[in-house]
Amino acid sequence: MTVIPGFLDNGREWAPCFGLSWAELLLRDQAISQQIIRPGGQYFRKVAGTMGVAAGRNEIVERFLASDAEWLWFVDTDMGFSPDTVDRMVASAEVNDADVLGALCFAQKQDPDLAEAPFHGQRFRIIPTLYEFLEIEGSGEKGFRHLAKYRRDQFQTVAGTGAACLLIDRPALEILGPNPFSPITLADGGGQGMPRTYSEDLSFCIRAAAAGLKVGVDAAIKTTHCKGGIFLDETAYAMQQETLIQAKGHEIAQLAQWAARRQDGPFGKVEGVMAG
Repeated sequence: MTVIPGFLDNGREWAPCFGLSWAELLLRDQAISQQIIRPGGQYFRKVAGTMGVAAGRNEIVERFLASDAEWLWFVDTDMGFSPDTVDRMVASAEVNDADVLGALCFAQKQDPDLAEAPFHGQRFRIIPTLYEFLEIEGSGEKGFRHLAKYRRDQFQTVAGTGAACLLIDRPALEILGPNPFSPITLADGGGQGMPRTYSEDLSFCIRAAAAGLKVGVDAAIKTTHCKGGIFLDETAYAMQQETLIQAKGHEIAQLAQWAARRQDGPFGKVEGVMAG
C-alpha cells in the first residue's frame, strides 16, 4: 500500500509531540513498511491560517489525486502518535472495509453547561471526536453530537469524525470530487428555519455519508493532542469523566443532606417555615 501524508501548519512551528512522532514514524516506515518512503514517495505540506484550513485541505486532496498513491493520511501538527500509526490505520481500514478511517482523537470544547470561571476564565471539556448526526425533534435543528461512550479499543462506524488523524482511500476522494472539505451550510440546520454552517471536517463527513461511503474510527489507534501544555488523550478524558461523576455524586449528597436538615432540625421535625 502506498500512502501520502498531508498536513497544514502556520508556517512557524510544530508541536514537539508532532515533530518527534513524525520523525519516528518516518524512520519506522523506511525500515519496515516503505509505504511513505519509497521511489516517488512524497508528503504534502500547506501553510495556512485558521481561515484557510478548508482551502488548504482541498488543495492537498487535489495534489493527492494527481499522484499515484492509494491512501491520503491527514495529520495535524499538534498531534502525537505512535510510529506504526499509518500501518495500523491502513490495516484497520481494509479489515473493516472503511473508506475513511479516523484514529482515536480528542478535542477541547467550551462547556456551555458550566458557569463562566472567576475573573473571566473559560471552562472547557475534553470530548472524543466520534460523532453521531441527529435532528432535534420540534426545532428541526440538525447537527453532530459526540459519543461520550465509544467502544474502547474497537472499530466503530460513525457519522462524523475530525481530520486530525484521518486516512482516506483514493476511490472515496474520486467519488467526492473537487473541494470535499469546503464548509456546507444547511438552510434549516440551525433549527426554526435558521441556517447552520458545519466545520470543514464535518462537512467532509456529510458529503461522505451522502455518497454512501463508510466512515469509521478505530479506538485502538491512540493519539495525543497538544493544547498549549495540556495534552488531550484517552487517559485525560477518563480522568475528566471520573471527576464529573464524583462531582455529580457530591452535588446529590449535598442536596440530600440539605433536605434532611430541613426535615429534622435541632428542635425536631420542621413542617414549615416559622416567623420570628
